[in-house]
Amino acid sequence: MLQIRKFLSAVGLLTIVRTEFKKITPPMEPTLPKQGILFADCLMSAFAMFSLKYPSLLQFDTHHRLDPQVRHNLGSLYGIEHVPCDTTMRERLDEGDPATLRKVYKRLFAFLQRGKALEPYRYLNNRYLLAGDGTGFFASQKVNCNQCCVRHPYKVHVKICKHRPDEDSLVAHRSYILDNPTAYIFRLYFVDNDKNFVDIPLVELPELKEILGGIKTKKDLSKTDLQSIKDIIASYHYAQFGDGNKDTYYHNMYCAAIVHPDQKVVIPVMPEPIIKEDGNKKNDCERNASKRLYQDFKREHPHLKVIVVEDCLASNYPHLDELKRLDMQYIIGAKPGDHQALFQWVDEQECCHYQHTTEDGVTHRYRYINAAPLNKSHSEFKVNFVEYWETNKKGDQRHWCWLTDIAINNDNVYDIMRGGRSNWKIESAPQAHKVMMKGLVMKCCKAVGKMVVGPPKSAIRSRLQTTSSGCH
Repeated sequence: MLQIRKFLSAVGLLTIVRTEFKKITPPMEPTLPKQGILFADCLMSAFAMFSLKYPSLLQFDTHHRLDPQVRHNLGSLYGIEHVPCDTTMRERLDEGDPATLRKVYKRLFAFLQRGKALEPYRYLNNRYLLAGDGTGFFASQKVNCNQCCVRHPYKVHVKICKHRPDEDSLVAHRSYILDNPTAYIFRLYFVDNDKNFVDIPLVELPELKEILGGIKTKKDLSKTDLQSIKDIIASYHYAQFGDGNKDTYYHNMYCAAIVHPDQKVVIPVMPEPIIKEDGNKKNDCERNASKRLYQDFKREHPHLKVIVVEDCLASNYPHLDELKRLDMQYIIGAKPGDHQALFQWVDEQECCHYQHTTEDGVTHRYRYINAAPLNKSHSEFKVNFVEYWETNKKGDQRHWCWLTDIAINNDNVYDIMRGGRSNWKIESAPQAHKVMMKGLVMKCCKAVGKMVVGPPKSAIRSRLQTTSSGCH
């Protein structure tokens, strides 16, 4: 046991990572070490930069050059022989394929299993909670690569009518309404995200005012006038809300980690890039990436029983059916807007109600029912539904809903609730130095691979954007 446990220390884990990095052969490895920096040194330098929490590649480059102590630590602790500059690091890591990091994850995970480090993470039904979520880390309107997904410009919707619609359901948010209530009178409104009508004076659009001058009703507008009006309003919109008339290139990835409500440390698995494959014109999406990740996880860990925990975006039939096929149980969020038929069915049934108060004074109230139809299209697919209200001592109340394939009763509904709420750990995980080292990032055009989940997604995204001068 002691022989295994020594590898779960910081030095032991760093040694494992360094050893696995040396096994990765990049397409353009220098013939002789003196002709260039080894690819393993570039990978280990990227690992060290995030592990030591440097805010940028430039600062990491400056510190190791000017501070002998930093240079010594990089050599003695991380085993880096030659630290690359920021430009060299990006260029060299561009050569690598993120899939090569999978063996590093698998090797580290094996040591965790052999060292009994996974035992504290057992949860319901003797399974592990595997929380998953998507995140973005790069977006640019200028820099791009062949694997970039593309977000096309926001299409400005302009509706020309006689009277402004009174019902919110008749208009789309972030659109424009040009109404003509009386002869020679035109008014322009912008519909914001909350579907509030914002009056826009026509003096702010002199070209539009010029076209409408002398026009009695909207029927007098020609096709050319109508197109010109839409172009003018679109130009006004892009001027107000930024340069949205250009394509945006971006990279996302789907991350997953083994979590536990009572454990601060998380154990991540290999993330899945959300990229556009070679020759494919369609963007990849979070749903497809999650499917690939869980299939790879099942292939690499066929005997590890898990409960997948995800947000409401994953509560759809194809995904739930895929989890069932992979023998993965699930606790996935649900919202009334996404499952109107399900919530209506639940309201019509006689559900079980349960309430209790914990030692911290929080009141927990549940409404649950088993074997509910997922939706009208797949009524034969049954899910178990739980609705939960939390009320603290001050009277503040919060509300959640989940779908699960675990049979719900009064004895386990509290554990199911805690499992569903543990999904926040994949979004903003705490420090993870006690089990695994934080920070491996392989930055390349295709994806980013992270060894462990560190700061919140927003912080990761911000750090990656500040440490990159382009899509590398």
